[in-house]
Amino acid sequence: MRGAVAEPQPEDGDEIPLPGLFGRRSRISTSMTVLAFVFGIAAGVLLAFSGYAVLEETTSVLLTVFLTAIFLITLVGALAYILRRPILRMMFGVATTQLELFSKPINEVAEGAFLRDVQRVTAATRLLVQLTLARYAWMVTRRWIVASLTGLIAAMAALAGTALLFKQNELIASQSALLEEQNAKVALQTDLLIQDVQLAEAARNAEIAVEITNIAQLMGDAMLSAEARAQRAATATGQPIRGGANSFRPVLNPWLDLGKPLLMRITSASRAAKPYRFLAPRLTAHDTSDKLRVAMAARRDDLPTSYAQMSRTWGWTDPPEVDVLIDRPASPERAQLLQVLMSAGLGDYEMLNMFGLDLSFAYATDTDLLNLSMQGAQLSYATFDRAQIIEADFAGAALENTRFRNARLVDVLFRGVPFRAAKAPYTRDEDYLFATALNGADFSGSMLQGVDMSTLNGSAMRLDGAALNGVDFSGSDLSASTFRGAILLDATFDGTALRSVEFDGAYVFREDFLDHLAETAEAGSFVPDRFRLVPATMDDVFRTVIAFSQLTPGQVADVTGSEAVWRVERTRPFEAPEAPVAQP
Repeated sequence: MRGAVAEPQPEDGDEIPLPGLFGRRSRISTSMTVLAFVFGIAAGVLLAFSGYAVLEETTSVLLTVFLTAIFLITLVGALAYILRRPILRMMFGVATTQLELFSKPINEVAEGAFLRDVQRVTAATRLLVQLTLARYAWMVTRRWIVASLTGLIAAMAALAGTALLFKQNELIASQSALLEEQNAKVALQTDLLIQDVQLAEAARNAEIAVEITNIAQLMGDAMLSAEARAQRAATATGQPIRGGANSFRPVLNPWLDLGKPLLMRITSASRAAKPYRFLAPRLTAHDTSDKLRVAMAARRDDLPTSYAQMSRTWGWTDPPEVDVLIDRPASPERAQLLQVLMSAGLGDYEMLNMFGLDLSFAYATDTDLLNLSMQGAQLSYATFDRAQIIEADFAGAALENTRFRNARLVDVLFRGVPFRAAKAPYTRDEDYLFATALNGADFSGSMLQGVDMSTLNGSAMRLDGAALNGVDFSGSDLSASTFRGAILLDATFDGTALRSVEFDGAYVFREDFLDHLAETAEAGSFVPDRFRLVPATMDDVFRTVIAFSQLTPGQVADVTGSEAVWRVERTRPFEAPEAPVAQP
């Protein structure tokens, strides 16, 4: 073994740089670890914020980089393994580093120390250091190759898992979008099925139109009989025919001109015509506001500001892209039957009402009700939007949730009457009130002039945006009704129950309106502290649709006797919020 050492021996005092080499390698390893950790954090943040799109776009590049790195490290490892002996011999002077080779230089060191042979000890120590460095270098190289390959493979596996996770999230997102689209289509399909059911009901009710046509023919015969009877009476008495000789519509007397068979046929047809929902019309021939909307639609892009202002003023809304059903069931057939009866000159409906004429849910929009007596009528849920109702009597009628939106009512009687004052066949020798039910009726945006609403049940009525001129609510129950934005020119509330009635936004023309209302209404039913009066101008009044379309400044001044105007504002809620329940 001694002869195997051919290298020159170190001189006395030479330093073997073993500890420095270990410290330098340790610092290099720590730096590489920190650098790899920072790179991993940067890559993770990038993937977290960039998402799968960036990962998907750079997959080929990343795969190429990983495969190239693995190939290079494998190549370097193979070369290091094949050329390890020449490399170790060139760097450290030894080619093999088996553990059994360490025993000889250790033995030489011990013998040299025992014999006090400095050169022998130095040579043996040098050889021991060379073997140690060579073995450490090979172990580090081998560990680096294995760790690098393992790290790259693990990184590829982790990156593949991340890519799959992003892909899974993307598929889940796309699946959620598909589910939403599917739900929307299912909802649309459900709506269409509902439409089919309702339209099938409409087709069934269309058969009743034939019966209504037959009734119209019989009513025409009754008109001829009435004309002949009127002519004979005029000839006998020398009096002119009521309405003139050229009157196109005689007044039918239900007691004389309608026999019981016809009465039963009319009432049976009214009950056979069941309410249903049908497609809401996109265009209305008698709605001035909607016709203006359609006309302005051609300039909507050119005048966006003006169109938006007009939309707010008139309450325009864009029609739905797909035709929808009306919001509640209605019966156009019952409205058609009513129109036939009115056209035939029938003005008194008490006999038909007693026989069971059912006009509830009648869809009678844009209908003129002129000089009608409909005491005791069944008109709940009927629709009279934009109707002209003049000199009509609805005493004792059932008008719950009936709509009179944007209508014009002049000299209309809704008041309850004692049975003694009711018309035949409702007349009784009793003082009980033949009460009218207007609960939930909607008069929004309507013009009410000379309307008697005294002594009736009118809870939760809506008179939002309406103009009231000569309207009498005396003795009625208006609890929970609303007058938002209404114009109260002349309205009487003597003895009226006003519990939780909303006046927010209403325009009034007397400064003591709130105090006067508290004094004249039913005692304790109106709380004036909920509201306050804010000064307004006549311009504010005429910015409302009802004033702009139905009133003039002169009419307002003549009715109110003053140009001063105030707007009512509610200052606190009707119901105080409930206190939280104390926990035990």
